[in-house]
Amino acid sequence: MAEIMRLHSSDNVVVALSDLQRGAEHPEFPCPLRDPVPRGHKAAVAEISAGAPVLRYGQIIGAAKETIAAGSHVHTHNLGMGDHSRNYAFSSEVHPLPPVQEETSFHGYLRADGRVGTRNYLGVLTSVNCSGSVARFIAQAAEREGLLQ
Repeated sequence: MAEIMRLHSSDNVVVALSDLQRGAEHPEFPCPLRDPVPRGHKAAVAEISAGAPVLRYGQIIGAAKETIAAGSHVHTHNLGMGDHSRNYAFSSEVHPLPPVQEETSFHGYLRADGRVGTRNYLGVLTSVNCSGSVARFIAQAAEREGLLQ
């Protein structure tokens, strides 16, 4: 199993998929880790100068409060908000999908009044990557307890 994940090729941080110990080595880092990095937290893969943008998902998620050395834990102690006047290039990575070649169908039912309906589905959605594990735990608990029966 991978220990870290780089979400976009331009990112200057990676996400720890498990607790990483100080001194751990990985091909993404030019040196051993300088700090322990808890699961779900970020680590710098290159030096990030004070005030420079921190990139995750290929997008700016904040600015370095101080110079962050490669292999360092990146979190609230050294990551803050920066200038908001930057061009965040909203939707610059959008690629059109090819036209649908086959006919699609709707898995619902026709009501007596002519309207349509679907079966009830419950979605556990997140707005940020950090809460992905919590959403998965909620879904697993609901299945285990039979709450959706």
